[in-house]
Amino acid sequence: MGLLVLVVLWLFGYALGGASMTWAATHSFQMQVQTQCSYTRYPGLCVQSLKEFQDHPLDIMTALVNKTMSETRLPNSYFETLSSHLEAREAERVLSVTDYCKNLMSMSLKRLDQSLLALKDSPRKNKHDIQTWLSAALTFQQACKDSTDSHGLSGDLMPRISEKMDYLSQLASNSLALVSRITHDYGTKLKNSTKRRRAEEKSQGFPKWVSAKDRKLLQTITIKANAVVAKDGTGNYKTISEAINAAPGKRFVIYVKAGVYKEKIRSNKDGITLIGDGKYSTVIVGDDSVAGGSSMPGSATFSLGDHAKLLIRIFRYLQKPLEFFFFSLKEKVS
Repeated sequence: MGLLVLVVLWLFGYALGGASMTWAATHSFQMQVQTQCSYTRYPGLCVQSLKEFQDHPLDIMTALVNKTMSETRLPNSYFETLSSHLEAREAERVLSVTDYCKNLMSMSLKRLDQSLLALKDSPRKNKHDIQTWLSAALTFQQACKDSTDSHGLSGDLMPRISEKMDYLSQLASNSLALVSRITHDYGTKLKNSTKRRRAEEKSQGFPKWVSAKDRKLLQTITIKANAVVAKDGTGNYKTISEAINAAPGKRFVIYVKAGVYKEKIRSNKDGITLIGDGKYSTVIVGDDSVAGGSSMPGSATFSLGDHAKLLIRIFRYLQKPLEFFFFSLKEKVS
């Protein structure tokens, strides 16, 4: 009997100890939440959105991004349900908005997922990438909200979508606020090395994402093109899109002769370089606009996929040094 009492007392004490440890962990997480959320723009929402994680404490930044992702994962029926009561005459305009927003939410989820993976890998090392991706998610949410204002539709559909985007933007804003507080302390040697590299890049006139091979290509005067585009038919192709579509998906140089090319460039390919005859000679324009009925992404002259990279060099021969214009797009852009 005495042994049984001892066993019961031990089990009771063990249970109390476990409960005490659990309470301590939960209390510690709650204290961290209060402290960290005080640095955000929406502290009340920050605290509220993290309550569901108190029983299974996570890193607070990771938890916030997780929450933002879960709220962004709208079911396919979300927009259809909101618009089901509208009259047929409004259906077409509503469809353009809802399709646009669904596309934007898909892109927002991709950026949030990239942020989450980078946070789990190394928050400090990936700080700037995470800031970029969270900012992109915010941009997509704001673009969806803006589209509801530009169509002037009646009823409560657009206000409801707008409110949802405000909520998502506040969640993403809180995540971004905490990521921005991440400190970088990699030691004096690395800092000095970074400063020297940036100074060297600045002196050469190229941003860091332009590789040494691409810099050499952009600096050369002699054009060694894989394909030539000319409106008059003297090249391999008459449109830039045809030339890009014919590219094999690796480094491919396209020389675009002088002319005004009215087309929209769509590509998921990496390694494409466009070379023109000058910023006033080789011109690429798209004539779609939101005012004309196009969606914001549909009106873009250039639209590149997640893994696309495009270098553009437009040059002209002057008495002064050659002038270069170039950029790289590695993310889905509007």
